[in-house]
Amino acid sequence: MHLQVLLSKPVWLSAGDFAQTLGQVHPSLAQVRVETRTGFSGPGAGLLQQSAWVRWARHTVQVAFLSVPAPQELLEQTINTASYDTAWKQKAATHTAHAILVYRGEEQDPLEQYRLLAKIVVGLLPLGATVVLNPEACTSYPVEGLVPRPGEELEQVLRTLPLMALFIGFVTLKVDGLEGFWVRTCGAPRLDMPDLALHIDNTQEVQNVYLMFRNTFDAMLSTRVRFNAGDRVEDGEVQWKFRQPRGDEGFLYSPRLIVFEPVPSPGRVQ
Repeated sequence: MHLQVLLSKPVWLSAGDFAQTLGQVHPSLAQVRVETRTGFSGPGAGLLQQSAWVRWARHTVQVAFLSVPAPQELLEQTINTASYDTAWKQKAATHTAHAILVYRGEEQDPLEQYRLLAKIVVGLLPLGATVVLNPEACTSYPVEGLVPRPGEELEQVLRTLPLMALFIGFVTLKVDGLEGFWVRTCGAPRLDMPDLALHIDNTQEVQNVYLMFRNTFDAMLSTRVRFNAGDRVEDGEVQWKFRQPRGDEGFLYSPRLIVFEPVPSPGRVQ
C-alpha cells in the first residue's frame, strides 16, 4: 500500500529531527525510530533525494523524498478527479517536490495500512506537505483535512474519515458515442470491496450518486457483507440490483466491479 504527498519545497532532514516531528503528531509515535538512507527500491527511485524508514510498534513506513514535482499524468489522475476547494488544487499545481510513502510493516488489514500511512502524512505537514495522493484510487485530499480540530484526536479523525475522501476514488466519465454520463469508483478492491458504477442522464445527479455510493461502502464496512452481482439494495423509494459490466463496457474495467441498475416498479411500462 502506498500514498504520495506533494511538497511545497524539497526536503532534507536528519533522522532525529524527523523523529521529533513525528513524535508530536500522536502519542503512538512518541517512541518512533527513524533511519535515513540514500537508497530506495520503490517507484521513482531514480529521482530520489533522501529516504527514511519510520518504525514504531510493529509498523514500518518507508518515506522517499524526491526533489522534483510529481509526474503531470499522476496529477491529472488524482487532483482533477477529486472534489475539494480549488485553493488546494492551486497549491498542488505549484508544488516543487514530493514524497512516496510505502507501508512495509506487519499490519495485514489494507484499510489500517492506509490509516497508518495517513498518520505519517500528517507528520509531513510542517515540512511543506499540501495534498496527499492515492494513485490506486485516482483521488487526493488536502493534508490539513487529516489534522484534528480542537477537541478531536487523530485516531478519531482517521477512523471516521469517509472512505471516499482518500481511500476510494469517485470519477465521472463521458464516453464517446454514449448519451449521459457514467459515475464510478476506483480503488475499492484494495479494501476487499467491489468498485461501484452507475449510468446517469446529467451531472446534476452526481452528488446524489456520491452519497449513495458512500452509504453502500459504509454498509459493507460496518456489516462486513460484500455485495455481488444479483444482490439488491434500496435507496429511499428506489430499489437497485447489481450486475456485472457488459462486454461493451470495458471502460468500467476494475479487478472487481458491480453496476447499479434500477429495478422497474410493478406495473411500470418498459
